[in-house]
Amino acid sequence: MNLLGEVGIWGNGLTGSILPFLFNLTIIVFFHEFGHFLVARWCGVRVLTFSVGFGPELVGFNDRHGTRWKISAIPLGGYVKFFGDDNVASTPDQDALAQMSEGERRDSFFFKPVWRRAAIVAAGPIANFILAIAIFATLALLLGKQVAVPRLDGVTPGSAAAAAGFRPGDVIVSIDGKPVQGFADVQRAIALNPDVALTFVVDRGGVPGTVVATPQPREERDRFGNVQRLGALDIAGPTMPARVVSLVARSAAAAAGFEVGDRVRKIDGKPVASFNDLRDIVGASPDKPLEFEVDRDGRTIVLQATPTGHTEKDASGVAKRVGQLGISGGYDPADTRSITYGPLGALENGFGETWFVIDRTLSYVGGVLMGKESVDQLGGPIRIAQVSGQVATAGFVALIHLAAVLSISIGLLNLFPIPLLDGGHLLFYAIEAVRGRPLSEQVQEYGFRFGLAIVLLLMLFATYNDVLRPFVQ
Repeated sequence: MNLLGEVGIWGNGLTGSILPFLFNLTIIVFFHEFGHFLVARWCGVRVLTFSVGFGPELVGFNDRHGTRWKISAIPLGGYVKFFGDDNVASTPDQDALAQMSEGERRDSFFFKPVWRRAAIVAAGPIANFILAIAIFATLALLLGKQVAVPRLDGVTPGSAAAAAGFRPGDVIVSIDGKPVQGFADVQRAIALNPDVALTFVVDRGGVPGTVVATPQPREERDRFGNVQRLGALDIAGPTMPARVVSLVARSAAAAAGFEVGDRVRKIDGKPVASFNDLRDIVGASPDKPLEFEVDRDGRTIVLQATPTGHTEKDASGVAKRVGQLGISGGYDPADTRSITYGPLGALENGFGETWFVIDRTLSYVGGVLMGKESVDQLGGPIRIAQVSGQVATAGFVALIHLAAVLSISIGLLNLFPIPLLDGGHLLFYAIEAVRGRPLSEQVQEYGFRFGLAIVLLLMLFATYNDVLRPFVQ
């Protein structure tokens, strides 16, 4: 399904990144601020302004409650301003608060009980998570999910899998009683259970059978050089053919004339049997012209392409040049199965996908803080715009899926206990609840200054990663 998949929908050049970026950011910011707004209204707080963006107002209107709804000129966030706020960061105007009448105090955010203020602040990030769950659940309900068939196309002789009795062609039905949907489920279960005996129910030519196998422990290094102890059975699932499923606009492949559906047969005369073969050859040939023999609708054509070189770190942490074409692959229809969801199953999938992104994000942040992960993956608005433009070429579904992932990331970022962010406000409220009174104005002021410095440093570092790092590596 590709509702807006043509590149022309979003434009080319700069607009090809800016329009998808603004589309996603506007949705995410609106829901975040709407969470604050909605709970504030429920708690009896007067809302003065609801703004998507910062700076001068471009367009707006007043609702019947006196709230000014507007779109502002700088589209890198948004805010809700409450009665009694001194600025868009919801710091209090102490002089104005001291002069308020009793009736005005009832409408002010700062005179509400601490639990109500905490609920209003937490509602923004929670709205981001709800948006992500809703997107994931809706996509699952409408489109289902495509997964690789959990079939064994290869069993290494002499391996633990061969000793346990696995045979090529076996379709794995369940592992330790848990149903298996796709081959990725098989890989995950094996990797996470080294030295643990697992019971596999298999379909062998229509005949059910049971195989008990123990994944052998194996130490592997990730791209950051961290050693991981994973299980292995030395089995292979369906092979991904060297077929172009999607194409990044303005990439090396697009410039060379590749089209979706092309199947690469040879590179520089060397046979290519799978997408992994294609990726290995291209990755090892940064900035090197290559000749591709391609099957296009039964016709053989020859294309010349030069993989774009970029810098990555290998398992030892050594930087090296790697080639990219700007294409992605996929399994043949015969090697995939469609999973359909009812409303409850789709909702469960939405929660599961959201938790997966949260878990992976927190694991990465924890790894950075402990020095186990590289900070190279941190990016700012420029990187998000680039990714949005690339994802938009794959269609509207891919773009809205990215919106869900970004919504979770923004929700988590806002919960960090940094003054100026929602998490910093929640930290202050937690201290107030324990002490029975708020922190002094001076302490809060120092806290907000510290938070502003941290946020600015993060923005500068993200911009460095986005713009400067590719030129200094």
